[in-house]
Amino acid sequence: MYEITVAVCVYKQKEWLHRCLRSLNSQTLEKSRYEVVVVNDDPDETLDDVIDIFKEYMNIRVINNEKNLGLPTSLNKILKTSMAKYFVRVDCDDYVSSHFLYVLSTFLKSNSGPRVMNTDCNYQAVACDYFKVNDTAELLSRHNSKEEFVACGIMYTYESLANLGFYDDSFKMREGHDLNRRFLEEYKMYHLRMPLYRYRFHDNNRTNDVEATEKYDNKLEKK
Repeated sequence: MYEITVAVCVYKQKEWLHRCLRSLNSQTLEKSRYEVVVVNDDPDETLDDVIDIFKEYMNIRVINNEKNLGLPTSLNKILKTSMAKYFVRVDCDDYVSSHFLYVLSTFLKSNSGPRVMNTDCNYQAVACDYFKVNDTAELLSRHNSKEEFVACGIMYTYESLANLGFYDDSFKMREGHDLNRRFLEEYKMYHLRMPLYRYRFHDNNRTNDVEATEKYDNKLEKK
């Protein structure tokens, strides 16, 4: 049984997957403690050529969707098959510091659960700061995840997500914002001022679809 499940969902962005997986393969955390689960959400694309490079070196498995299901449904498929204590999402066009999994899991191990005597210090999730990078991985800017929220790079306890019913499938965008709002109504999240996540900024970012983003922002406000 793994301690951490890392979720990576891929749709029309295969070109970034190798860099993402290379960063997850370079973690300082022991490989026996985490698995990487990749969902291929494009039935017309194969990821085998990329996945096969890493199979020998880390615990990785693939879920191939028979049709395009969207990000929240794909993330829920991973959650429903996970046996891990912690869950974290890394978008396929992003990558992470080599200390990403070790630092976040160490924090939760020390600051969540029944052994934490002070309820003010009982956190069910931890987020970190992030760098924005361009398509050639040049650092553009540093960002505070508490002030400038991104849905990826947050490690949750599995129990907290299960109690919330996982992601809301009806949010084809802003699914992470919806989850974050529901999460904070019930639990505490700590924000580490360490830039352990690399958020890639490029022409095909989902949030560049202004019309869809506004649609689900409005849906979020009305929920």
